[in-house]
Amino acid sequence: MTAEFRRELPASAWLIHPERKRVMFFIKDPKSLIHMPKVITQLWYSTADGIPTRMKNTRTMDLENALETWGELLSNGWELVEHQINNDAA
Repeated sequence: MTAEFRRELPASAWLIHPERKRVMFFIKDPKSLIHMPKVITQLWYSTADGIPTRMKNTRTMDLENALETWGELLSNGWELVEHQINNDAA
């Protein structure tokens, strides 16, 4: 299962909550070691249009935990945002 999500986790991506109340930003940490990749996540409150307005928290985790979080969010109805929501927020 993890290998399946590994292919799907891009270098950076936004997921949006089914009710559009929050968005989560995933970005691979460019400062992490190649053999120990890290991922930074930012959870944002958002407008009804899905635009980030205020950051709730930031976390850094290893790739395996990020993939697990990514998979859980997708299985709980979160959706991948195909375009960058707000370049200023990132």
